[in-house]
Amino acid sequence: MKNDGNPTAPNKPLHNIYKLEQLRNFTNENTLASLKKRAKAKYAQNNLMRVMQKLDSPYKEKYEDTMNCSSVLQQQGNSLTSRYCKHRWCRVCNRIRTGKLINGYSQALEEMKDKQFITLTVKNCPSDKLKETIQLMIKTFRLIQELRRKKKLPLLKCIRKLECTYNPDTNEYHPHFHVIVEGFNNGQYLINEWLKRNPTADIKGQDIRECYEAIELFKYFTKLTSKSAKDTKHYKGSRLINDEWHYPEALDLIFRAIEGIRIIQPMGGVKMVSDEIEELQTQVIEDLQEDFTIWIYRGSDWIDTSTAEMLTGYTPTDKEYKYSKRIRYLD
Repeated sequence: MKNDGNPTAPNKPLHNIYKLEQLRNFTNENTLASLKKRAKAKYAQNNLMRVMQKLDSPYKEKYEDTMNCSSVLQQQGNSLTSRYCKHRWCRVCNRIRTGKLINGYSQALEEMKDKQFITLTVKNCPSDKLKETIQLMIKTFRLIQELRRKKKLPLLKCIRKLECTYNPDTNEYHPHFHVIVEGFNNGQYLINEWLKRNPTADIKGQDIRECYEAIELFKYFTKLTSKSAKDTKHYKGSRLINDEWHYPEALDLIFRAIEGIRIIQPMGGVKMVSDEIEELQTQVIEDLQEDFTIWIYRGSDWIDTSTAEMLTGYTPTDKEYKYSKRIRYLD
């Protein structure tokens, strides 16, 4: 179990991250610049969704929904109306969802004292055990809280997040929890109780460190790419890394395994925040010239149906193009 702080953000106190002005900047969707980020998010996932809707999966229609997410924007004045797919894996929807969660939980996180970022892991599992493993993890965490209740101890004040990644080298899945908990001693207690109930878990896989980047808790529940140790390495700055690839069948299995399961779970008096997204939303874009038109997403941007003008001007870089094409199928 480590407690060496966050090497990526030394000396950065949490309260600075959660100033209201910074939150507004992070979650502001009312500018053309934010629409450009949405165009980039949509481009990044479209090729993957195009492949996934061809899988032999009960989610085929859902992947098609994601392909069509925010594809048509109706402009009236400086307001844009669009439809969203609302699926958990959608990058476009997750921009909205992340903003709602950050805004909703920021006060609770501000009020927590001595915030610790905990990682709880179990032994990696094969595909046919993934859903069962996730359900057992949730049950185990609940039992730890119930034990404190029975002993008349205060419940752990925390926010728990479920994540799952895929290892293409072993063809196994890695479900795990990230938890922000109040108090270092509570964090140590949580890890100890977790290991008691998961005897096959590697003690080195559990981690506790001071919480610097709490915003990370509210982002993706699974990475859409995975890396293999067998791939050719290249330098990113001074670091030697592997390229990462999309594995559609593995992602499909993860998406189906978490169906009906709450990804973010507050406990110990932290109030639940809804991350639901309305299917139809209208936004006032501050720097959009007032007009009436229909914008259709084509290639990498929304195009005016009458003038062929691009809405945001987003054009993918060579790196972004290559990322969208990195798709591998399982044997």
